[in-house]
Amino acid sequence: MAQSVLIVDDEQQLRDMLGDALSQAGYQVHTARNVPEGRNELDAEAFDLVVLDINMNGSENGFDLLRWLRRTKKDKTPVILLTASSAEDEKLQAFELGADDYVVKPFSIPEFQARIKAVIRRYEKERPTEIEFGDVRIDCSARIVYRSEEEVKLRLKEYQILVTLAENPGVAISRHELFKSIWGDDSPSGEKTVDVTIHTLRDKIEGDPSNPQFIQTVRGFGYRFQPAVESVVG
Repeated sequence: MAQSVLIVDDEQQLRDMLGDALSQAGYQVHTARNVPEGRNELDAEAFDLVVLDINMNGSENGFDLLRWLRRTKKDKTPVILLTASSAEDEKLQAFELGADDYVVKPFSIPEFQARIKAVIRRYEKERPTEIEFGDVRIDCSARIVYRSEEEVKLRLKEYQILVTLAENPGVAISRHELFKSIWGDDSPSGEKTVDVTIHTLRDKIEGDPSNPQFIQTVRGFGYRFQPAVESVVG
């Protein structure tokens, strides 16, 4: 499965140039012209990398989107920032907000592609490639879930909730925290949507959804992942 990259930049010429280069290199590329479009893309899909310009037209800049991604959405997707400035204070702000790399314009396409490979490689080393419990296997690299080696068709939010819980076995995670990290504070959906998504997810991965073995309810708080047999392959 091709790795996916989101490019957020208000310069169409640069978006097109980077998009063409990355597509030819085998990446699946999505683009956004501004921060609101970028936020919508990140709410709708999971990406392997975000390429984000700092200075864009509009009331919000790249730092605003990065801050939302890291602090509001609690998303660890790697981010490479693009900027025309080499000012040290801007670089410091970028890394303080959670950027993984910082590229100053102008830059060469080969250098840019090398930086993307390096950032994605570092990110993939930090997370498990597979999570197994019961008869369920999560292929984190391909973002596919199998049950008894048959692929389970999960919606994006179902997959994100499952991985969030499965990566933290035994930890009670509040309904509010799940909503904030997956939907975002500015989502028009209410926290009740977490319960609805958990319900449909249980139908797909639990042997007895009415008496769940893996995704357990913590009454009055949220949910906890409790695998009977669990292993992580790093």
